[in-house]
Amino acid sequence: MKRLILVVLLEVLENWLSGCFALVKWHDSHSFVFNIRFGVRQGLVLSPYLFSIYIDDVVKLCDFRNESFVLLYADVILLISSSVSELQNLVTACEKVLLTLDMSLNAGKSCSMRIGSRLDKPCANVCTHDGRQLS
Repeated sequence: MKRLILVVLLEVLENWLSGCFALVKWHDSHSFVFNIRFGVRQGLVLSPYLFSIYIDDVVKLCDFRNESFVLLYADVILLISSSVSELQNLVTACEKVLLTLDMSLNAGKSCSMRIGSRLDKPCANVCTHDGRQLS
């Protein structure tokens, strides 16, 4: 609602997404039917757009003065900075925003990468709030 989406459209989306059920099919076997209570539907054309709206507060972490940038695509968040220390600040801020959305950064699927003329030089580790190092 803070993005000024019409209430009637929000109600349509809520009704559409709140009544979803699924089952797991494996070969000739089927699981019990279960209710999907949260998230967006995988494969739905609208899902990346809805997810981007949901995590839009992460983009507000961009700080052009400190050369920190955030790019979103579907469920991927790309954090770009001009220094390792600024990247650490960006990761920490991103984790705080994700926690307010009941989400977390998956350190096992995340990594940091250095580009440019110093790409082969060692640098400080980037860590999550609980101390896990990004590869």
